[in-house]
Parts: sequence; C-alpha cells; structure tokens
Amino acid sequence: MKIHLLTGFLGSGKTTATRNAATLLIKQGQKVGVVVNDQGLRLVDGDFFKALNIPGRQVTNGCFCCNYNELDAGIQSLIDTNNPDIIFAESVGSCTDLVATVLKPLLKFRPDVHVTISTFTDIRLLKMILKDDKKTFDESVTYIYRKQLEEAGIIVVNKIDLVSLNELTEVKQLVGEKYSDKTILYQNSQDEESVHQWLNTLNRYTPVETLRSLAIDYDIYAEGEAKLAWFDQVLELISSDNNAIGNAELLINTIFKKINEHSCSIGHLKFFINEKIKVSFTSNAQPLAALRVKPAASVPVLVNIRVQTDPETISQLVEEAIRETETVSGCKIIVSEVASFQPGYPRPVHRIL
Repeated sequence: MKIHLLTGFLGSGKTTATRNAATLLIKQGQKVGVVVNDQGLRLVDGDFFKALNIPGRQVTNGCFCCNYNELDAGIQSLIDTNNPDIIFAESVGSCTDLVATVLKPLLKFRPDVHVTISTFTDIRLLKMILKDDKKTFDESVTYIYRKQLEEAGIIVVNKIDLVSLNELTEVKQLVGEKYSDKTILYQNSQDEESVHQWLNTLNRYTPVETLRSLAIDYDIYAEGEAKLAWFDQVLELISSDNNAIGNAELLINTIFKKINEHSCSIGHLKFFINEKIKVSFTSNAQPLAALRVKPAASVPVLVNIRVQTDPETISQLVEEAIRETETVSGCKIIVSEVASFQPGYPRPVHRIL
C-alpha cells in the first residue's frame, strides 16, 4: 500500500489534486482512500469527498502531527473497511515540520507502507513571496510557508494555468535558483496529463528516508498560526421564491467582498452548498462565484474560512454578510452551528530528528 502525504499552504490546491488523482486511479481499477485534516471540526473537504463516494476519514481539531494517533487510526480504518491500494493524506495548510512529525513516524510504525510527501504551492503566492514584492501575510505566517518548501522533497508548483507564459518562466527561474536540490513539478491539477505526471513522479520517488527533519522555531511557528482566524459555520437558507441557491451565491460573494474590504489576506474560503456544490476562494484577487441557479426552497451551506485576522473580526464580517443578504434577497438564514478560533500551540505526538 502507498500513502501519499500532501502538505502546502492554505489554498494551494491540494484537494483539487487529490480529487482528480483519486478519480483517475479509480477509473484504472485501483482502490483509493482519503484522509483530510483541519483545525476545525466541520470540514467542507470531508463532506466533498463523501459526496464523490470516495472513501474518506477526517482528522479534526488539530493538525496531523498533533493528532498523529487519529491519523493512524483513520489509515487503519480505511485499510480494515476498504483495503485501499493508495491513501492520500492531506494536511491542514498551516502545518509544517511534517517530515519529522508524520512521515518519519509512518516509516517507523508502518514499515510495510510506501510513503511519499508532496508540498503544494499556488504559483501566484509563490512568486510574490520569492520576490518579496508584496506583504500578503505577516512574516510569521510566511515563515510557515517557507518552512513547508524547505522540508519538501517534491514541490508541486500548482495552478500554472492562472499565470501567463512570461510569469511561468520567471517563477521557474526563481525556483531554480532557490530550490535546485528538489524535484519540481509545474502543475495544473485540473489537467489529466499534469495529474498523471505527479502520480508517475510519486511512483518513482523512493528516497523519503533521506529527507531531513527541519530546524524550526516552534514559537515563530505558533505565532504564525495564531495570526490566522478559523471560522466554521453550518447554516440553511430558506427562500419563499425558490431562489435559495441564488441567495447562497449572494451570501458567499458578500462574505468574500467584505473580507476584501477589510484587507484580510485569504488562506481559503470554502463553501459546500446543498451537499453537492463546492465553491472555493484562495486569493483576494479572484472573481466572484457564479452558481448554476436551480429552483430550491431551501439549501444547507457549510462554511470554512481561513484568513489573516482575529476570530472576532471574521465573525462580525460574516454576521454582517448574513444580515445584508437577508435584507437584499428577502430570504431567511438560520445558523445551526458556528465556531471561530485561532489554532493553539503545535505540540507533535512524535518528532523524529
């Protein structure tokens, strides 16, 4: 069996790559499982993979490293119930030091399993950070980002379809100067050929035992995570004119606009609408969402927001967006669950140097 660990910053496209790789492998007759991870308790991605009928488990309320036993239990549960050939384990985007805290423990405690690790990065954010030309995130947050790349064996420079050929050439030069010792893939995870290339690289990549554990300052690491606010919410939109999906579109776009108006740098905003439609914002510069609006009297919406601000601010912005959406559309929005917090100090179960 193979376990492919995915790390990389929030919004780097890990879930899209996992979904398309899993779909491709299933078509080839292989059995696939997925383990998703987040600091929160209700995960859009967990519900998303369930809707796709891809066997999955969730490690919640902390990262893989701090919840290693839960990760191992999820892997074993997939083995016992689905006997997968391949498991994709996607870590929360604010986590680093996975070589020492996840990969090496897996190699130690599951020596019969082939383990790889890929570090994903959005090419647009990578360019800004390598050029130091825009302070998108606080320096302590950027510290986490840089450490993710430093410990990588394989760096997947993702979303290359979103930049020009000149920008791609520039990034290739910057990456070549900075990370010449690493395997670099330039990928559009929506493209089957790109996904094939990634999977083929993982199949050939074996020297994971030689990856070095990071020299890392956990105080700066913790400071960076604490700069990010986590916000999760479960709500239902009720529409008297059967336009609940249109109202959901208005709500998520209003949330996105308010976050931009307050200059909160986006890690990711994820919305799962009517248990089938996933909408993601991974950049402050994205266009607004456009949904296929079908008649519906009501729709459930699961909200996951990760942005650089404090929990109180994001809670207020979402509340304002809800009230504004109700006023403009005439719909009723009922909130059943809500949580807003900052991650705690990272305390790995294992750290093998």
